[in-house]
Amino acid sequence: MFLNKFHEVKGTLLFRLTVYYAAIFSLSSLFILFVFYFKIHTVTMQNMDDELIDEVEKYAGIMRENGIEGVKEEIDDASNAEDPNEEFFRVMTFKGDIVASTNTSTWGALDNDENLVQLQSGESLHIIQTLTIPGRKFKARMITAILSPDTILQIGDTFEDAENYLQIFRNWFLVLLIPVTALAAIAGWFMSRRALFDVENVTQTAYEISKGAFDRRVKVKDRFDEIKKLGETFNIMLDQIETLLRSMREVNDNIAHDLRSPLTRIRGIAEMTLMRESSVDNYKEMAASTIEECDRLIEMINTMLDISEVQAGINRAEIIDVDVANLVRDACELFRPIANDKKIKLSHDIPEAIIFHGDRKKLQRIVSNLLDNAIKYTPEGGSVSISATAEERKINIAFEDTGRGISERDMPHIFERFYKCDKSRSRGGVGLGLSLVKVFTEAMNGTVNVTSTVNKGSRFTVTLPQQASLEIQHS
Repeated sequence: MFLNKFHEVKGTLLFRLTVYYAAIFSLSSLFILFVFYFKIHTVTMQNMDDELIDEVEKYAGIMRENGIEGVKEEIDDASNAEDPNEEFFRVMTFKGDIVASTNTSTWGALDNDENLVQLQSGESLHIIQTLTIPGRKFKARMITAILSPDTILQIGDTFEDAENYLQIFRNWFLVLLIPVTALAAIAGWFMSRRALFDVENVTQTAYEISKGAFDRRVKVKDRFDEIKKLGETFNIMLDQIETLLRSMREVNDNIAHDLRSPLTRIRGIAEMTLMRESSVDNYKEMAASTIEECDRLIEMINTMLDISEVQAGINRAEIIDVDVANLVRDACELFRPIANDKKIKLSHDIPEAIIFHGDRKKLQRIVSNLLDNAIKYTPEGGSVSISATAEERKINIAFEDTGRGISERDMPHIFERFYKCDKSRSRGGVGLGLSLVKVFTEAMNGTVNVTSTVNKGSRFTVTLPQQASLEIQHS
């Protein structure tokens, strides 16, 4: 039972972060101990060396004042006062003859040949070295120094006191390391838990969404910038998903409702043609009508998909430099034959060039849809005009017609999918053109506005930033 629970816990990020915190803290503590211990050891050795040098200077002073007899007397006093196992003093000549000494029997063989040669050569006034004494637990420090022109002083002192002090430090650190490591693990768990709390919130939100709660969102809190950004990004993603799902539902509803009529007409045409005695011309007429209705269906489906893709953020923009003036002129030439057939005056007032940095295909669809609407809903003998200006890093494209206008009742709904105004404006359209215009315009950070007067005409104005970039729109 316990092992199963442990296996479950050890695979979690919380457990691993806690272990990492404790391990890093413990290793850091060990490193600090090493540095601190090395520093203490170095200072302790330096202090011992300084004490040995002070002892030499003390005996040198006695030598100057009282001669060798004074030194012997001081060494005798030291022999009686000091433990011979912990410290020794002796005076010798450069030839190695002992002049005065404490008991050195427990210090082993003290080889002095190299030290005497080095001091006699005048390379230094004293030599300090570490001794390893057979049978002893602690090492010792020994100084060999010139006491007078013909005598040398040697003093030895064990590391026992220093080692005992350092051992106390090591023991206390090891004793404290266990509770400190435990405290580090607890602190690491708390910090990890706190850091991962919002991640668990994201996970819980994702789980609830997987169960169908598509309206759930992550509660963003101002604690950690990274977690806050994660929550905001997650919420943006959820908005896109919800928009996509809503668009799919709308498309399904629209297909079920609005495609029924053209399909019914296709079936009716085919049925009527088959029920009566029909000539080849009748069948050709049926085929032509069927193709026409199919084209309307394909156009309707493609337009719905284009709108849904942009709203869901899965439509890729091609941002390039576009000459709006040339694009509008080309659109006017394309629609001029249609305008001429209805005896509509089509004109434009645009400068030589207007450069727009954005999606050319979307701008073409916007211009062609609004121009087609203006011509479609303007009676014979009317006029349609297009103007374009660039000011304050914005581009304004206005489409003005002398059609029958839009009523106040219809105005709030004209950009909705499949919405059609009164019968006077319903001329074979599917009700998606203005929806496409609005979605494409807003996708490029722009706006579309309309003013209209019944029986006088309408004016649609598209405003776009000259530096456009595709953005996801939620509606």
